[in-house]
Amino acid sequence: MDNVSWQDIRKVILEFLQQRLANNSNYKSETAKLEKAKEAGDLVAVNEAQQKLDELAKRFDFETWMEDAAIRRISWLLIATHIAKGVHPSSKACNANYNTQIKPNNLNNLVSSATVNTLPFDASGAAALDIFGLLNQVVKNDITILQLIINNHPAVQEALSDDKNKSALYLENFNQLLKDNWDDVQASELNKQFYWPNSEETYLSQHENNYRLLVPLHPSALCHLVYQKVQTRFSEENKYARELRRKRGVEHQPYFSFHDLAVVRLGGSNAQNASQLIGSQMGRNFLLPSMPPKFEKSQFPSISKQQETIFNNALQYFCRFGFKLLFDMVQAPKNIVEERDDRKDAFSVILSLLLKFARHIQTTLPAGWSRDYSLNFNEKLWLDPQRAQLENEEEFKKQYEQGDWQQSLEKRFATWVQNALKGKFKNFKQQFSDPEFSEWRREFRSAVKASQRKREGIF
Repeated sequence: MDNVSWQDIRKVILEFLQQRLANNSNYKSETAKLEKAKEAGDLVAVNEAQQKLDELAKRFDFETWMEDAAIRRISWLLIATHIAKGVHPSSKACNANYNTQIKPNNLNNLVSSATVNTLPFDASGAAALDIFGLLNQVVKNDITILQLIINNHPAVQEALSDDKNKSALYLENFNQLLKDNWDDVQASELNKQFYWPNSEETYLSQHENNYRLLVPLHPSALCHLVYQKVQTRFSEENKYARELRRKRGVEHQPYFSFHDLAVVRLGGSNAQNASQLIGSQMGRNFLLPSMPPKFEKSQFPSISKQQETIFNNALQYFCRFGFKLLFDMVQAPKNIVEERDDRKDAFSVILSLLLKFARHIQTTLPAGWSRDYSLNFNEKLWLDPQRAQLENEEEFKKQYEQGDWQQSLEKRFATWVQNALKGKFKNFKQQFSDPEFSEWRREFRSAVKASQRKREGIF
């Protein structure tokens, strides 16, 4: 930036004005008329066209254009990063330039304008956007005139005019464009406004008028960065990477893909009236999907880090159809043969669901998940068998291979069933004694052996 001279800046300005003149529709029209008049030998038409071309050329003369831009029309231009017209194109509220403000250190992982190191500048004021176009002209090494002004480069002032007094005034006016006018803040009835309490105690805000009025502005600079990022899906590199995914035997490359996008148009029929960036997007702003997540409710009960056993009410509810059969069997008139069959049917359902739950835990949770849980150690051995293969788990592996934990599970299962029956039939607690307890254990033991014969991998 130090090697930029005032001559470099002046050259860029002159080239910009020449290009503006060449692209002027009236200039093109009069040039065509001049050529046609010359071919026809119409001297009157030639003189008339030449006179109009000279008048147009004077408008784009360096000193003339700079004075008009930096004195008369500059008040029409507003440079900012947050534009009020993005909310409504007829709004006359103040804008905000976030690039000149101090950004918070802690963003709490929230995406905002503070997330980006440098925001692009935007501008509103359609009749003066050519001034903004001049300020965005690159002088050297991607450095624009606007960046030179922001950095107070000494060569800028001399480049703006041959008259030192005028050039100083022009530079001061350009600097004012970058400053927020908080001394004369102006809102608009066309912008949304809402009151925000300063206190977490809402009743204090009401009684003490402890609130502030907020006027949200459209973050056009941040939205433009998002727009550019989304548009990369149409780049040649991205198209090529997408085509590669259909080919075999080639190295695939990452590519961008955005799903469920919505488009909102800003600025009305002429988006340029809202701002320069919004106009460059033809008013299109992408809305990323912000639908609430779809939670798939698991059919299996969850295990919290605090619970000490899986044999609880949640597991009983999961096995509720088997327990219903068991409860019905207890309430039914006594018949030794039918009672035995009903009991076996009930335990078949309960144990089938229990082993299904155990298999789900063993196959869906990562090896070693039980380290941070408070479950009974024998239940950890059962439900987290892959933990035995991890480093520094020699003791766990030793206990698992000994297999004593299976007898402990028998007791815990029998206790669980017995407590369920006693809770359901409080008047018949004496019926559920040691013989029944031993029977519940045998049912569990039989299920373990059957699972091992089938090599289901649950035990």
